Amino acid sequence: MKKVFLSLKSVFLLVMLLFVTTSSFGQVLKLKSTAIAYQYQDENNQWEEWTDFEETSVLIVMNLNEERITIYSQETQVYDIVQSDGETKDSDGDEFLSLRCVNEDGINCTVRLATLYSDGGRSQLYINFSNMVLVYNVYSLD
Repeated sequence: MKKVFLSLKSVFLLVMLLFVTTSSFGQVLKLKSTAIAYQYQDENNQWEEWTDFEETSVLIVMNLNEERITIYSQETQVYDIVQSDGETKDSDGDEFLSLRCVNEDGINCTVRLATLYSDGGRSQLYINFSNMVLVYNVYSLD
């Protein structure tokens, strides 16, 4: 009887783990960009100033089911999610979802979705490479 109980307990824990995993990662987020800005490191490894935001209208699909982020810009960008660093909140109440990714060229980057409550609830999508950062102002299509 004890062995059966342990088996049922193991099955229950496995089912709960699968449920939690699918409910936290089982989603597709569709975003639309309104503007983009970027920042580069110069040859002395110093960060340049951010560019001014430029108007843009780009579809961004964060498919957490398939662990892939696709940005349908003039040149389509594809980022495979390697690991989620989870959600964080800073002292201003701003929330961030950070994902470690690899782009189609095999280059590591971090993609962060930010909800800036300190700035009226504005949402931004950051793509951080070692020598460049892109930021899109976005809103949800869902």
